Amino acid sequence: MMIFSKACEVYNNIIDSIKKIYTDTCGVSDTELIEVVFNDVIDLFNGERKGFQGCDAKYHDFSHTLQTIPPFIEIIHGWNKANHSFKISKNSFDSGIIAVLLHDTGYMKTTDDREGTGAKYTFIHIQRSVDFAGSYLPTIGLQEHQVVSVQNAIHCTGVRVILEDIHFTSEEERILGYALGTADFLGQMSAPDYVEKLPILYREYEEAYNFEGLEKLKTMGALIFNNQEHLIKNTPNFFENIVLARFRNMGSVFEYLTYHYNTSSIPYLIKIQRNLDRIRTLYGEP
Repeated sequence: MMIFSKACEVYNNIIDSIKKIYTDTCGVSDTELIEVVFNDVIDLFNGERKGFQGCDAKYHDFSHTLQTIPPFIEIIHGWNKANHSFKISKNSFDSGIIAVLLHDTGYMKTTDDREGTGAKYTFIHIQRSVDFAGSYLPTIGLQEHQVVSVQNAIHCTGVRVILEDIHFTSEEERILGYALGTADFLGQMSAPDYVEKLPILYREYEEAYNFEGLEKLKTMGALIFNNQEHLIKNTPNFFENIVLARFRNMGSVFEYLTYHYNTSSIPYLIKIQRNLDRIRTLYGEP
């Protein structure tokens, strides 16, 4: 289990980054609501929230959630620096970051859930995350429309998401969802240890296959890998044929990172390509 401290340097760096972007684009630096949710999610993943065990998923742990925050806030920052008819407001920005923090809470097990790990929920974790948001957020004072905004953004993290089925209530909300759906892949696939963690990802899939049943998953159109090597060797094709198509369907919002970095190149994509090249070198073509 990953034990993450509310006082650690990573936490402070993330909050400082959010404050700087808030100040630049919204004119305020208040992160009080974000910090409340951040701290509550830390408690949840550490097994310190009543009714839940700590996170026992080895790939979709809290470090994965943290990987998603930088590209998300940088995409929204870029959007707000670009010449658009509207900017993402401070309240909407808050909702988006909250969605990032909650988007994988569906891997968490309740205290009476003693079979396997949270990885068994791989193919249903999005709805479980949405449900958790629906039960948790009102307890910290969020109104129904704010809860819906968070839930709609979380729905955008599905690999096979049907965007037309998500009933966004505003264009702001749509951009938040697309940014989260994009950042979810940018963060994890650009990580320096991504290639080394792929065997762990396969074991999560394998547990979910056993939990759900392969025949059921095939009818759902779920990704089915025969073994660990199959997943790893197909990762470059997965990115180039599925993830990039998904990015385009979400409005190619990753391009707004160029406004954040003030450069034509996007660091996340460069790092992802390095990881894909490593996979091809180590494992060959599928």
